[in-house]
Amino acid sequence: MGLALEHIDRLVQDEYAFFVQEKQGWSLTHGPQDLELVAHALRVILHARTSPDFLADYLALADCQAQDGGWSPFSADSESTVWVSAFCGLMLIRGNRFLHQARIGQAVRRAIDYFLDTQHADGRWVDPSWADLDTTSHPVSFFNVVMALGEPYRRSEVVPAWQKGARFILDNQSPDGGWYDDEFHPSGVEITAHLIQDALIADLAMDGQLSGVRESCTKGTQKLYEWQAADGSWDGENVDHTMDCTRSLMVVTRLLGDAHGQETIERGLGWILTNKNPSGWGDFPELETNLERTCDGIDTLLKYKAYRSPDHQAVVRLWGYIP
Repeated sequence: MGLALEHIDRLVQDEYAFFVQEKQGWSLTHGPQDLELVAHALRVILHARTSPDFLADYLALADCQAQDGGWSPFSADSESTVWVSAFCGLMLIRGNRFLHQARIGQAVRRAIDYFLDTQHADGRWVDPSWADLDTTSHPVSFFNVVMALGEPYRRSEVVPAWQKGARFILDNQSPDGGWYDDEFHPSGVEITAHLIQDALIADLAMDGQLSGVRESCTKGTQKLYEWQAADGSWDGENVDHTMDCTRSLMVVTRLLGDAHGQETIERGLGWILTNKNPSGWGDFPELETNLERTCDGIDTLLKYKAYRSPDHQAVVRLWGYIP
């Protein structure tokens, strides 16, 4: 049966109203912000289908792009970093489908330059704040959408760069189906959820150009099933990682045609709803609300609505992997 969509709709309305009320905490139109949070906020705006009302926010993100085509987390005067640059570029290319702004289109092309320039010979991208595998998943995700939306700029270079990045991820999957990093992701939970949803599964929506993707995603999905706790959470009641896993399974199981994932998704979302604050979410149950986790929570609810749509492509479309 699934969770009542009327209840989900009411929660989305209430949480979105709280999110907009807190705009001075995430909008560049109110001054400098943590760009990771800005990108999370723009994803909520995009998925809530309110992009034109927030044109100034998208333009402000384009305008703080660094000279090298990337973004730094806090200031255009400091060195760009890969993870936040990919998240920012992804929000701009997806938002510009509705906004049709030349300034944003130019920023997307400069971002493509940045990722082509910073890829290592073995296919990876590197960011000092993230594991190489997780870092690499984000430019691959950006290139997924660049290709899915038909962006022609440097296409002959984007395709092999995307292939090399995806292949680096595929080649580093553990035999048990997970991905691990001793320093950043020892449990494997968050990184596995990220890699199958952000980097790999889009290949199936784009006619399966890479070998081994279906098998890799199937193994990763089975590992997420195995890792879910009896209460529906993941990674020691980590709200962020539980949201990551729940969202990941929505798009991955749709593209794999795996109907068995729904029970796991419902239990994950049930736990997320049980452990929300009166407004928003914290990083763990009973911790105070923060805006980044609240953005993740709203995004999870919006993606669940798409997952429950009679159109099984709706949730894939919400990732940007099909037009």
